[in-house]
Formats: sequence, C-alpha cells, structure tokens
Amino acid sequence: MSIPKNILLLSAPLIYNQGMATKKNTKKGASKAQKRKQLQKKQIVVIAILVIIVLVALFLLVHFNVIDVYELLGLKNPSGDNGNTDKGKKPSGTPAAGKLEDIDMNACIKVHFIDVGQGDSILIELGSDTIILIDAGHTGVSIDEDGKAHDKPYAYNRVPNAVTGPYFEYLNEIIPNHGGDIDYLVATHRDSDHINMLPKVLDTYQVNNIFYNDCYNDSIADASATVKAFETKAETEPNCTEYQFETEYDTVLPFETNGYKFTVYSSGNDGFRGARTKANSMSLICMLEYGGRKVLFTGDAEVETEKWFIEKTGNDPSFDIDVLKVAHHGSTSSSCVEFLDYVNAEYGVISSGKNNAYGHPTEVVMNRLNERNIATYNTQDYGTITLYVDSEGDMCFVTEKTPEAAE
Repeated sequence: MSIPKNILLLSAPLIYNQGMATKKNTKKGASKAQKRKQLQKKQIVVIAILVIIVLVALFLLVHFNVIDVYELLGLKNPSGDNGNTDKGKKPSGTPAAGKLEDIDMNACIKVHFIDVGQGDSILIELGSDTIILIDAGHTGVSIDEDGKAHDKPYAYNRVPNAVTGPYFEYLNEIIPNHGGDIDYLVATHRDSDHINMLPKVLDTYQVNNIFYNDCYNDSIADASATVKAFETKAETEPNCTEYQFETEYDTVLPFETNGYKFTVYSSGNDGFRGARTKANSMSLICMLEYGGRKVLFTGDAEVETEKWFIEKTGNDPSFDIDVLKVAHHGSTSSSCVEFLDYVNAEYGVISSGKNNAYGHPTEVVMNRLNERNIATYNTQDYGTITLYVDSEGDMCFVTEKTPEAAE
C-alpha cells in the first residue's frame, strides 16, 4: 500500500519537529547532569584549597612558635621549645630562636652564659682566635674565718669557698682552641659573685687586656679578700694592658676586629657617689655587635646606671638590641620600665642560682619582661646557655638542660 505523497509532505514537518524536540530534551537533561558534576568538582577543589591553606597556616604557626602543637594536643613538649611561663617566673619550655642547623659555623660567634649558680660568668668566642671573659663569679657557700658556712656567697669579710673544678673544666674545653689566651677580661664590678674566681683565672691563663672601674682601688675598709686578691693579680699580670676607668669621660671604649664590635661603657669612679649600692651602680655595661645583632651585658647595673646608659647613648629612639643579659640576676633594683622600653630586647638571659636566698629573679622583673614579650632564659632552669650568631644574623640558643631536668 502506498502512502499518498501529500500525506508524506504534511507529516514531514511533524516528524522533523518531533525529532528536534527529542534531541533538545536530551541535551537539556545532559546539561543538568553535567552542571551537577561540575558543581561537585568545584566544591571538591574549593574544599581541597581550604584544607591546604589551613595546613600551611598551621605549619607556619608551629614553625614560628606562635602555637605549640604539643600543647594544642594536650601533650608535653619533649624538646621544650615554647616560651610559655607561669607568671614569667617558671618556664615550661625553651623560648626558641632559630635552629642550630641554620647557623653558619664557619662564620659565627658563641656567647656562653655559664651556669655558676648565684653569680655571673660569660665567655665569648669571637672567630678562631679571640676570647672575651666577662666576670667569673661563683655561687657556692662562703666560709668565714672561723670556718662557718653562710648562705650569702658574696658577703664582704668572708673567704669564698669556690667550687672551681667544673668551671675551669668548661673554660679548658674552649680557651685552648683559641690560642690559649684570654684577649679581653671585663670585671663588671667588685662583688664577689662576679669576681671571686678571677684571681685563679689570672693565675691559669695569660690575660692580655683587663677592663674595670678604678673604684677597685678605693680605700674601702670592708673590701673582701677576694677584691684585694683581684686587684693584686690584675696589677701584676705580665704583658697585660689595664683599662681603669676613673671618670665618666673615659666611658666609651669600642674595639673592632674581623667584623665584631665590642664596646665598654663605664660611669667611672665618680659616677654614682652616694648611690644606694655604689658597687652595683658602677657596673660596666658592654655591648657586642655582630651580623647585625646586638647583645647587651649589664653586670649588676642598678636603675640609676640604666638611666645613665640611656643618656650616654643619646636617648636614641631607634636604639634596639636583640639579647639582654638581665641586670643583677633579675633583682627589683634593676630592669626599670624605662630601660626595658629603651633597649627593646627580643630575648633575655638571667644568671641566678637554684633556690637562691634572694628570690632572684623576682616576679616583678619577670612580669616586666613578659609584658614586653621578652622571651627569657634562666641558668637555674636551663644550666649553661649558649647563644650562636652568624655573619648573616641568624641566631639560636642551645641550653645544657630543659627546665624539667632542673626540677
């Protein structure tokens, strides 16, 4: 049976349109499915990017010690590399400053804040052939002339019973590697907890230069045997140049070698006549500069010394240091707000004895340091503390022990 031609012609558009309609509907259905898949892919990509951002941010926060991952997870940090404190006095971890593997050992200096108990002794290695020693005090018991022990190791009119063995073992591991001499010796002031091992130091090593205030030669009736012994040894040390500061006009004495700069500041013998504690107030202040970093050593400088130093350095608003040896073991007689704001330190180091009779460092001073975000190390918690600084300014601290080990 044949279909009439006119019927075919009439039905052709209908067949064509139905075909087109079918094709259009198929494309529309496929388009929605594709859109859903594309949306899902976009969502997955966005989520992946967010996860990556969170992980990178977490890594950076941990790397730069903004957060402590062990503390975040409720665990104890075995390496002790956070700067948290309990009112600033009891550290629960080490305030980190870089990593030792980042230090260029072929172009670095080392500053050893030696654990001598309730006293000060700082050994500085400059390159391969220069040694600076700032103070050599001891915190063992003191024995008076009757053989009675006392808990205040640097009181006058007592003969110090210094436990020198471990201290000189430490020096002997370092000084012979730098020519065997002490190139520069600084006695910040006359208190026994800063100088009572210096007579033996002078007997043991050749010392080429000695810096101290002329007040050592004052006729002070209660001067200890240690002070007198140091005076005698210093004045008779062979082939040695003495720098005895008499007035505040001889105060600034910088010397430079191989990129290092070391400056001694002194108020001189007449700087603080009548001050509450003259010996402490007349402490020499020293500044070491290397690789764009600055380390300030303050002895037992009192508040009046700190204010004098601000004036002496021109009350410079741009004055800035990296590491502060906190004065007088963290006593309230030092580290005034004005001085801490002026030096603008990033790190602090305190030398004090475990369970010392003076309560050093005091909570007042530790709170001042914490309020200024000065991450602080203390020898009574960390033992000997060594600061490394290389020529590029990279720096880090290495400690003998963790705070937990000191308990």
